[in-house]
Amino acid sequence: MKIKVKKIKNPIIVHSLSKFELLKWDALWAYHPCVIQHGGMFYLLYSGKSMKWGISHGIGIAKSTDLKTWVKYSKKPILTAESSGWDSDFVAHGYVFKEGNTFFMLYDGSKKGRWREEIGLAQSRDLIHWEKYPNNPIFRAGSHWWENRHVSRCCLFKVNGWNFLFYAGHDGASERIGVAKGKTIFTFKRFLKEPVLDVGKRGEWDEKSISDPRVIKYKDRFFMFYSGIDRNGVERTGVAISSNLSTWKKYEGNPILDISEKSWDRISATRADIKKFHGHYYIFYSGRKNYFYDIGIAKMEIT
Repeated sequence: MKIKVKKIKNPIIVHSLSKFELLKWDALWAYHPCVIQHGGMFYLLYSGKSMKWGISHGIGIAKSTDLKTWVKYSKKPILTAESSGWDSDFVAHGYVFKEGNTFFMLYDGSKKGRWREEIGLAQSRDLIHWEKYPNNPIFRAGSHWWENRHVSRCCLFKVNGWNFLFYAGHDGASERIGVAKGKTIFTFKRFLKEPVLDVGKRGEWDEKSISDPRVIKYKDRFFMFYSGIDRNGVERTGVAISSNLSTWKKYEGNPILDISEKSWDRISATRADIKKFHGHYYIFYSGRKNYFYDIGIAKMEIT
């Protein structure tokens, strides 16, 4: 098996400061995309960071008819932090899926004065107006050694009547990827004590931290795409393969999405969403050449 990836040259969503819009909610960062098709349009939800002091984030949206040209929906994010409570300082990393006529968003939140990311839920009928679940967060940091600081940056995969939640667990120094499952999105339970995917060996491209899982099924195998960070802080995207969603083996050709030495993504090409539209796989990813994140797109072929 081989995986080939071809990047589109320029980013499709840029941070607003690059257009001299200093006061926008996504002035510094536009990153962590999640793309969904609805009503003949493509919608890209993404996280943004403003110029405010601290870790303040929000989640916004852009739309497109062709995956090439994107228009940001409005000047304000569609999901923001509350004035108090568990997500009073930080709302980011949305993952959207649809059940019936309702859209659901899993997202990360953290309260003021204590950076502890956990996972909440919101719902919408139109992808624009969202209502947060009153009993958030629905998934909290665990007691296991590798996830007792944060749980965040998750995705949902459904199979055989089960909802599998793949997520990043943080121990205070590194992130690793774990899994929980439930018959509903409100009943996730951990069933493994250890992460399903660990950081790489010393000197490897993902030795420092891994996160941002995205799981798809390809033929008779499951593919997990994930972010990896090396000892120098360079961020890339790799994939692991499984037959049972619990035991994973990293692809020998990793990373599948690498940085470009002389382009806008020369430090980061990661925090990606993988989707299949019109028979083709696309990678929507976060990239940067300095401090500022933008969002790009690549085409992927699996043979």
